[in-house]
Amino acid sequence: MFKTIFYGVISLDGYLAAEGGEMGWAEKYLSEDEDFGWMELISSSGSVLMGRKTFEFELQTTPELDRILPTYVLTEQPLKFDGLRIPNLHFISGDLREVVATIKAKHPGHLFVGGGAMLVDTLLVMGLIDELRLFIAPDILSSGIRLFKGSTVREQFNLIQSKSYASGLTELRLEKQKN
Repeated sequence: MFKTIFYGVISLDGYLAAEGGEMGWAEKYLSEDEDFGWMELISSSGSVLMGRKTFEFELQTTPELDRILPTYVLTEQPLKFDGLRIPNLHFISGDLREVVATIKAKHPGHLFVGGGAMLVDTLLVMGLIDELRLFIAPDILSSGIRLFKGSTVREQFNLIQSKSYASGLTELRLEKQKN
């Protein structure tokens, strides 16, 4: 069964982005010696879904990034990107349940959700996230954009794996509890 999987780094106090939406705060934990399960996730995924702000961050930091997988950017402002031509990149809007169902029907494999916080929070509230792959950084940001904005996920997920990395990150792999 293919899953909808969120994969991302958060601070000890639950922030995905620092003050002002700055998302580069966790880059110091990246290592060329470790892929943090990235290749396994990409090779088992059929597509990527992300929010507009996450896409804009990626566009600023790695504009030459190849879209190996079909990548869907959820945005209410698709015309903002009208002149942008990147293979495998699609801008999409509409009812989130329908968006997820459409993407999954078109692309066999896991649906990799790459952020942002509002998208992940909405997917959680709708019960559409099957697995969380959270990388906890040993930083306290105290402000910024929280990943969980009041979602009630505590009783809905079970820890299936944890792993510590030399860089300081701790991975928690959580699977949605089956009813």
